[in-house]
Amino acid sequence: MAWINFREIVAPPPCDTYPTQVSGIDSMNFEDRFLSMDFFVDPYPYYRYLLENAPVVWSDRVRGWLVSSFDDVQSGLQNSTVFGSGGRIDEAAQSLSEQAREENATALDCLNAMMSFRDAPDHTRLRRLVSKAFTARRVAGFEPQIQKIVEELLDSWPRGQEFDLVETFSFPLPAMVICRMLGIPDERLGDINRWADGIVNLLSAGVMTETAARNASTVVTEASNYLNQLIEEKRSHPSDDLLSALVVLEEEEESLSRGELIAMIIQLFFAGFETTEGLIGNALSVLLEQVDTFEALAGNRDFAESTTEEALRYDNSIQRQTRVARADVHVQDVLIPQGSYVFFLIGAANRDPRRFDRPDTFDPSRADLGSVAFGHGAHFCLGAPLARLETRIALQSIAERYPDLQMAAKPMYGSLLAVRKPKNLMLRIG
Repeated sequence: MAWINFREIVAPPPCDTYPTQVSGIDSMNFEDRFLSMDFFVDPYPYYRYLLENAPVVWSDRVRGWLVSSFDDVQSGLQNSTVFGSGGRIDEAAQSLSEQAREENATALDCLNAMMSFRDAPDHTRLRRLVSKAFTARRVAGFEPQIQKIVEELLDSWPRGQEFDLVETFSFPLPAMVICRMLGIPDERLGDINRWADGIVNLLSAGVMTETAARNASTVVTEASNYLNQLIEEKRSHPSDDLLSALVVLEEEEESLSRGELIAMIIQLFFAGFETTEGLIGNALSVLLEQVDTFEALAGNRDFAESTTEEALRYDNSIQRQTRVARADVHVQDVLIPQGSYVFFLIGAANRDPRRFDRPDTFDPSRADLGSVAFGHGAHFCLGAPLARLETRIALQSIAERYPDLQMAAKPMYGSLLAVRKPKNLMLRIG
């Protein structure tokens, strides 16, 4: 076959709603600008370029295939027979030297043990087990506590001076919620943040680096030591929390191994707040530029729910999911060979004009609400109901309490391909 790359673009069928030019991006400089600082500040012009010119394309930069159209992303994530989750960590780790892979086996082994990076039957078994503990009833029953945490955090917002949303609200809210659900004391929030960042910086970058791998190994060791101690405490003195429920599962006939249990807890606490932190920050930054929409949130739960759904589509915190092709497969007549690393670009799919009318307009009242923000198929995000609940309560409560809230500066973003979240978002009241 002809090896397709950014210099050999394969165009999709014509679509009248695509722009004729996208911010000066062309096939001669896309690869150079992909994962640039401009990309991380605003990836959507780049996604529009892919949707128009190269919906399935090879990138040397990430050593994988980029798939961007809504239909292809949705069907690809649905088809776990062809696009597997197992082997993703090993494939991503090929960017590391053999010595680095051996030296950082602690982090890589922990990631490989996580439910998200395993295929059936292991994924099916782990998801069934954790679903027994992470129930819809448990999430719904936590709503009063979430509302209480939100109100306490909003009480601390100062008048007359600038303050950072991330520091004062969008990090502590989901971090406190997941820690309290798990039964981890609030005083460990700083450690949880550091541990989660260490893992996410390895897992969510476009390319794994040796520095990130070393840091991830350090935090995985620290987190594992702490969690082993906490697990024994929960075994001796169980309480009504998620970790105690998971410890019970470890002792059942179809049990979690200790390594799987540790990996699952680590995945829950970093997935439990990193994504919601980003979603709240991304949503509020656009809402504060649309005053009428922000004001309409106050006292209107239904509108707050549709606003949350539109935020998930418009600027979701999860921008891509990866898979490994288990067999040769054609996507839009492009052959993706067996063993290839595939990046399903959720951020691009959610702005696809073939699926959404006016895709670059934030409109909670749109008739075509919906997205692939939480993935699709067997690996659909287990924490989706919790993320939706926290975000809805957060946005509605902020609008009700501080209708005169303003952005003091545009948000600053990090350089993660998978997770889009503000590093800081400076605000002021009045």
